Amino acid sequence: MKDGNLVREFVFFISSASDVTDQRDLFEALVRTVDNQFRSRRDETRPFTLVPDRWEFDAGRRTTDMNEEFVRRVRKAHAVVVLLANQLRPGTEEEIEAVLHESTVQVSVIWMDKPEDSRKYRKLRKYLNDRANQLAYVKTGPPGSQESICAMVDVITAALAHLTRTEQGEATFSEERNGR
Repeated sequence: MKDGNLVREFVFFISSASDVTDQRDLFEALVRTVDNQFRSRRDETRPFTLVPDRWEFDAGRRTTDMNEEFVRRVRKAHAVVVLLANQLRPGTEEEIEAVLHESTVQVSVIWMDKPEDSRKYRKLRKYLNDRANQLAYVKTGPPGSQESICAMVDVITAALAHLTRTEQGEATFSEERNGR
């Protein structure tokens, strides 16, 4: 085989409970679509690819703490996208807490609220409000709403804008960041 061009991966780890499976599918499809479009038209001096990382596609295996593996991957990702609707599950909370201690990992929380059910979300609202100084989140309409889809697109385009700025893109893939 011939040597090819080095392509760096920008990884979006998707963290969520099972109540937003369709939204995880949509976010993954958006990332892959943007990556395909950008790859076919990109500047060859900035070769990167956008990669969604989804925990549910992992092969099952015996372990005492499966979420430990996901937390490890959260810490290695470039961006963690947290999709919330009805609940904040313990594994998702553990992933958020892990990323709050990483200075090189961006976290984006999209809360797809259902106003008619808002009394059910006291624990979720309290969790987000308690971390307001560490964690920004966007509250949108319910899963599948135009607002929630636009919020997902915003996360992807912000990453792409960051990566296509030469000095920013180089820092994103620096040896220091990858050497952890």
